Amino acid sequence: MTRIHALCLARNEGDVIAQTLLHASRFCHRIYVWDNGSEDDTWEQVKRVESAVIVPYRREGSPFHFGLRAQMFADIRPTCQPGDWIFVLDADEFLAESPRRAIAAAEREGARQINTLQYNFIFTDTDLALWKAGDDSRGLPVQQRRRYYRFSNIEQRLFRVDDALVWPTGVDAARPRGYAMPPKLKKCSRRLANCHYQYRDPEQMQLRLATRLAARAANRHNFQHYRNIDENFDWMRFVEPSADCHYYRGDGRFKITLAERARLFRRYFGHHTFFRFDFLA
Repeated sequence: MTRIHALCLARNEGDVIAQTLLHASRFCHRIYVWDNGSEDDTWEQVKRVESAVIVPYRREGSPFHFGLRAQMFADIRPTCQPGDWIFVLDADEFLAESPRRAIAAAEREGARQINTLQYNFIFTDTDLALWKAGDDSRGLPVQQRRRYYRFSNIEQRLFRVDDALVWPTGVDAARPRGYAMPPKLKKCSRRLANCHYQYRDPEQMQLRLATRLAARAANRHNFQHYRNIDENFDWMRFVEPSADCHYYRGDGRFKITLAERARLFRRYFGHHTFFRFDFLA
C-alpha cells in the first residue's frame, strides 16, 4: 500500500492537536510533529498520543516561514520511497475523507499533487451563547463543538515523492515566506475536503492572534491577512452570525455558494496563486 508521511508544524494548538493527530493516524504511515515554540501544552499533548505512527520530531522555536516544512521533508526524505506521498498537515485540520481514493486518481492521471478544498469552521454568535451559558467544553471533540463553516480557498496539501522532486528550504526575494510546497507539480483533478477549525473558543482565539502577531513580527511577510490585529487585538471581532454560515452535519457534504466563489475571484485576481482556483472557470 502507498505510504503517506505527514508533516505537522504546530504552535499553541494544545486544545486540538491530539485530536488532529489521532484522526490523521487512520491513514498515515508516519506523522512527524515539530512544536515550533508553543507556550501552551502542545508538546505534552503530542507526547501523550506518541506511537509508532505519531512521532514527536522536534521541539524548537524558530521564526515561522514555509521553509520550515521543507526542512522537515529534507530530514525525513531518506525514509521515503519513490511513490510515497507527503501530506502537509496543519494542527487544527481534519480531512473529511481518507486521501486514498484521491491518491489512486492522481496515480492514474500521472499527477504529483493533490489539492484540498478548505472549509473554515467559525465561532458564531450561536457558539458564543453556548459558551457563555457554560455549555461548551473542550472535553468534546472539536467536530461536535463547531458546526458552522464557510468555504475558504484551495490549498496544496499532498505531493508525490520521486527522484526529481525539489522543495527549496530557504527564503528569497521571490518567496519571502519560503515555499509552502514543491513548485510546478501536475495537479490531480480530484480534490479533498479539509475541515479547518481555526477559531474554537475565546481563549484559543486570543492566543491565536498573539501567535500570528509574533510570527509577523519575526517576518513581516507572514500572515498579512492578520495585519489589522495591531489596531484591534480582540477575539470578539471574529465572532460571526451563524445565519451567514453553512451548517455541517458530519456527512461529508459541503456547500460552496456562487457568492463565495465570486469573493475568491475578487480576492485573488492578479495574484500569483490565482490559477489554483481553476474551478471558477
